[in-house]
Amino acid sequence: MMVLLGGAGCKGPESKPVVLRWATWGDVSGTNILQAALDGFKKAHPGVEVQLDRIPFSEYISKLLVQYSAGMAPDVVAVNCDMLPAFASKDVLADLKPYVNKDPSVQLSDYFPEAVEHYTVHGALTAIPSDISPICVIYYNKKKFDEAGLPYPKDNWDVEQFLKTAQELTKKDFKGNVTQYGFVDEWPIWDAWVYTFGGQMVDDEKKPSRCTLDSPQAISGVQFRADLMNRYQVMPGPAYITAMGSLGNSLLFINGTVAMYHSGIWQSPAFRQIKDFDWDVVEFPKGPQGHRGFPMDAAGYGVLKGSPHPELAYELVKYLTGEAAEKYIGATGLIQPALLKVANSKVFLDGQKP
Repeated sequence: MMVLLGGAGCKGPESKPVVLRWATWGDVSGTNILQAALDGFKKAHPGVEVQLDRIPFSEYISKLLVQYSAGMAPDVVAVNCDMLPAFASKDVLADLKPYVNKDPSVQLSDYFPEAVEHYTVHGALTAIPSDISPICVIYYNKKKFDEAGLPYPKDNWDVEQFLKTAQELTKKDFKGNVTQYGFVDEWPIWDAWVYTFGGQMVDDEKKPSRCTLDSPQAISGVQFRADLMNRYQVMPGPAYITAMGSLGNSLLFINGTVAMYHSGIWQSPAFRQIKDFDWDVVEFPKGPQGHRGFPMDAAGYGVLKGSPHPELAYELVKYLTGEAAEKYIGATGLIQPALLKVANSKVFLDGQKP
């Protein structure tokens, strides 16, 4: 999907506007929010048009790398934690540190330091963070809990209580077919269960030398998630998800097919449109030893090497990660802003769900 966002302004009758291409992923509602957030940039750059390329998440890395190899890549790209190794290993992201060093309007100390550290690779700043996205909440349908006579979950619950709750919320017809699932995750978020059961991916996350997914704790976490599908049948399996086609797991929650849904803050704009039931969030459950763990994500914007407009591309990155855009997007609930003062302000902590 390509949407052309036109910039008004100071162009002569013979001149052509400068076109910046910006690639990102996300659903339609999220993309619409990002488009609207560009108003300030367009006003400040009247001779510039921004073309937003929305690429499916599953195709994002491969498509951009192919475009880069063919010399057809966009100028600005959204990057998250999972994608950074692929981009960094191909050395396709420009170092933004020289731009930041000569730009007093950008202070990296204003952002969550963990996010800045993540995007600093061998001393180069590959992106400026726009948000942090802990995948740490379980959305729950209050109506389903009320119908089942269950109390709403509390943040101190554990995996045993979680499983019992999911079983109570799962319904079957007289043939034994599941008509309502207790739980689903947005994608196979198995790593959350590894962490919660006390496992780790590697021996040292800063300087890994060995994969540790063969530990008893890690295996127990992966097995627990598999049991949710195969043993307890409180969670739809891959075949069911595939059969749903483009419906998407979030819509399974929206239409009431599942009662609990594991994801991050970015679902809030879509879920705030739900009219049929009330909902809230609860923290991911604790593991058998009282530990709670979950993946931590961060998203940011970088400039691809070879951009014909690197200075202007940096200006777009600066705008997208700056205070005005952070406030606009953060107020919708789509992101948890990476700018500390916005994340800690009433713009984000606004009392709306969740």
